[in-house]
Amino acid sequence: MSNDPGARTGLWLWALAWAAAAAVHVSGGSCVDGSGCLYNGECVQGSCQCYPAFRGSICGKFNFVASDGSLGRGLRSVDDRGLQVSSWGGSVLLGDDGRYHMWAAEMVNGTGIKAWITNSQVVHAVADDPSKPFHFTRQEVVWPVFAHEPTVSRAPTGEYVMFFTTNYGQKQIPCTGKSCFGFNGTSDPSCPNDQQCTLSPPEPLSTRMSYAKEPSGPWSEPVLVPSPGNVDTNLACAIAKNESILCVARPQIGMYSHTDWKDVLNYRRYMPDLSNIVPDKRMIGEDPMLWVDKTGVFHVVLHGGGWNAPFGYHYYSKDGYKWNGDNRVKVYENIVEQARDKPLNLSRRERPHVVFGKDGATPVAVSNGVTEAWPCTLVPKPVPGSNGTSILCPKDYCYTFVQPLAGWKENLWQ
Repeated sequence: MSNDPGARTGLWLWALAWAAAAAVHVSGGSCVDGSGCLYNGECVQGSCQCYPAFRGSICGKFNFVASDGSLGRGLRSVDDRGLQVSSWGGSVLLGDDGRYHMWAAEMVNGTGIKAWITNSQVVHAVADDPSKPFHFTRQEVVWPVFAHEPTVSRAPTGEYVMFFTTNYGQKQIPCTGKSCFGFNGTSDPSCPNDQQCTLSPPEPLSTRMSYAKEPSGPWSEPVLVPSPGNVDTNLACAIAKNESILCVARPQIGMYSHTDWKDVLNYRRYMPDLSNIVPDKRMIGEDPMLWVDKTGVFHVVLHGGGWNAPFGYHYYSKDGYKWNGDNRVKVYENIVEQARDKPLNLSRRERPHVVFGKDGATPVAVSNGVTEAWPCTLVPKPVPGSNGTSILCPKDYCYTFVQPLAGWKENLWQ
């Protein structure tokens, strides 16, 4: 790991790889320049005018439109018996075929999110009906158990590049060495959660990279991403036109960069400068999603933390090293307005992924892994139903929810 300029080779070249700015839309609060609007809008005569996908006095919140089931709500699979299949967070890209492709974690054997560490696999899904643009249909298994939290980027040469957590090349499934069971997308009460692992020594939660020329594969042999310890990195990456790569990991791990996205073994890790993040000079949470806007500014959205934090935060950087943001503003929260029903109160809303329009840079929707049943949270001490741990989630069915942002109709389909 390094903090010297060599570890950030190529970061300042990114601005040359991206095009000009987007139009402004919603009026906001006071500012001096675009940084006062988090580069999610423009500063016009001292006032933030947010781009359509954002709102708030500093353009720090996603500008969601009401969820409408007639347009689809994401990935909500059922098996051949008509039983629910749990999924958790989907990375979405517009393919060259004009369809939106999602890669999501799916829980096998009828289980829910509590059993992610023993039952998760990665699947591919597709949205190809313009009349239901946010309805995704499950396709093939990409990586069997154990595989989790996929994030997919496009390379300038067209490859779909996936970073995911996996036990590929290891002897056993993490945590207990075997998968658990459930019914209708809900784990059996006996299923262990990630605080009840019994393997000694534990199998590491490795991050690997694989790529494919088509969304459905075939995928290359996964290559191990060097990381400290046995923790999953939650790695999310963006690849520039010059084939350099920038990645954001869990805040405690930092960031990665390199001039060649394929040269995984030589990715260089460094800790970013967070001194401009107010009020506490830190990135909060996990599950980062990284993108680059039309002006070359980096943006990242993170889920706010553990099982008891169904919200997220946004940060930006002009060089990939020095990051800015306001931790007093949540970019998304757990109350979802619905067009045809009362508001939905989600118990968990994690794994944020921004979906982009036909230009590849305009945000049109956000996907999350969500649970609706309460409670599904952390408790200060074990209680009945928490299996002697701090995780209480007796009904852990989960799905991948997609909610549109303002302006989606003008930007979604080719």
